[in-house]
Amino acid sequence: MAIFDGRLIGPNEGELARALGKAMRAANRENGSEQNRMSRDAAFWERFAQDVLRSGPEGRRRSCKGGRAVPEVIAGWWTDPAGRKHVRVIGRTRRQHARLRGEVELRGLPPWWHMYPEAVLGVRGKKDGERYIAVCRCGAIGTPESLGWMGDTCGPCFDRKADGGVVAGGFGQFGGWAAHLARFGFTPDGHLIGPSLSGAFRTVDRADGTAATGRRKIANQVSAMATDAGGTVIALHDGAVYRWRAGAADVEPVLHSRRVWGRVSLAPDGSRLTLLSYQQVYTADLTADRPQYTRHDALQGFNVLRYTPDGSRLLGTAFNGDIKAVDAARGTSATVRADAFTDLTAGFAPPSEFVLSPDGSVALVRRQSYSPFRAVIRHVPLAGGPTVDLRVPDWHQPTTLAYSPDGRHAVTAETESGWVGFWDVSDGKSLGFVRAVLEDQVWRGGQVEFSPDGRAVAVSYSTGHHEHGSTIAVWPWPEVMTAAGF
Repeated sequence: MAIFDGRLIGPNEGELARALGKAMRAANRENGSEQNRMSRDAAFWERFAQDVLRSGPEGRRRSCKGGRAVPEVIAGWWTDPAGRKHVRVIGRTRRQHARLRGEVELRGLPPWWHMYPEAVLGVRGKKDGERYIAVCRCGAIGTPESLGWMGDTCGPCFDRKADGGVVAGGFGQFGGWAAHLARFGFTPDGHLIGPSLSGAFRTVDRADGTAATGRRKIANQVSAMATDAGGTVIALHDGAVYRWRAGAADVEPVLHSRRVWGRVSLAPDGSRLTLLSYQQVYTADLTADRPQYTRHDALQGFNVLRYTPDGSRLLGTAFNGDIKAVDAARGTSATVRADAFTDLTAGFAPPSEFVLSPDGSVALVRRQSYSPFRAVIRHVPLAGGPTVDLRVPDWHQPTTLAYSPDGRHAVTAETESGWVGFWDVSDGKSLGFVRAVLEDQVWRGGQVEFSPDGRAVAVSYSTGHHEHGSTIAVWPWPEVMTAAGF
């Protein structure tokens, strides 16, 4: 994220030179008290602007060859099918801790990425390398040629805007979230919700990008979120629970922290919650007029707990891979499926991730061995029957799992490289991989969340630095899965 980031469409030399001068001053301000500041006069930026506008239809130019902690001004340009030249001007200082892409890597990206990186989707096939397609705010997805890509919109949206119409929104990248974003969610009306850079919760209207941020600061990380008809339930890893109600300006407390940290399991409908800690278990009925925690004896031998979609049952994975129904109040459990991992014994760690399908009939379970490294993602029918392993390639290291709204497909995501995979759970076949092509290198993230209407899938990306924050990429579903198999 640059201190100055301006985009101009069809600028003249004067407009571009003024933008370049502003970018230089912004880069110097970001450089703080350092002595190696940039000092270019107006005539230099006028020549710089002339070179950009008189050069070919696309390109990229830097003001200097400076390295770390040196202010720089960058101009990239691209020409759309209508002959308009799009120019993006960035003024910044590269910091030692920055995770910006290297200049060689940047020059290998398509020219239109330098203008609108939030609209670019990387696609990885079975044999070829990474390819790039476009995602319009309206949800149209495909190659720039097939969309009549105009840089900021697809061709139909450009025509609609030219005729005085309103361009539809809802997809793309949405930034400004907490740097170490643990969880985000959707409100009942499809807005994004999660912790902001300031620590307060914010909601973002995907249609126009407007954000509303509350005033209550949340110090601890979010462990789980659930959406019902009335709003969104937010559970923190210390046991505190908040609720955002539709139309409210801020979150309201539901349960105060027990000062006990552990694994939080929240029912998908927001009705029940279980907090599993080292020596005790707390449960709460969130549908009560005044919810209260109830303490129980510790549950032994479980590392992941999940509620069924209707909140009626609590299921858990034992260390040996067995799936059990858990009664937290009594401290008992009953085996639901014991033969799912009889072939994986020596060298495999206990299940590290476990999700249920929308109807609660099957589970997606992840187990991993470290020497050699191997991640097994298994589709397990709870009522019995054959299991299916996803055919995960060696380069893909999924840490997050999800089912599609119809339960026919699985979605996996990585934390480091940002790749998201799509799978047919009937035979484990890979349907392709996609990722957002951010300007920063990905550090953490990878949560996968579907919108309440099932028409969008969102994935979180983080760079781990407070000044950059995290980004949530929202793509149309199932169109993005179809595009992954192009």
